[in-house]
Amino acid sequence: MNILYGMLFIIALGSVYVLGYYFNHKTPKPKGCENMTAACEGCHVTSCDNNPQNEYKEKENV
Repeated sequence: MNILYGMLFIIALGSVYVLGYYFNHKTPKPKGCENMTAACEGCHVTSCDNNPQNEYKEKENV
């Protein structure tokens, strides 16, 4: 019986994650936030899509 509760708990957590992911991408961006790259001065987080270093990588690949 404990295995069943554990499986139901994992399925519930997965469902919450999938629904949150879906609704997050369905929500439109607020006004003024469409192009955040121009306002980004650059921080040390290089994995961020708004980081100016990513712009140079895209230009080099073209």
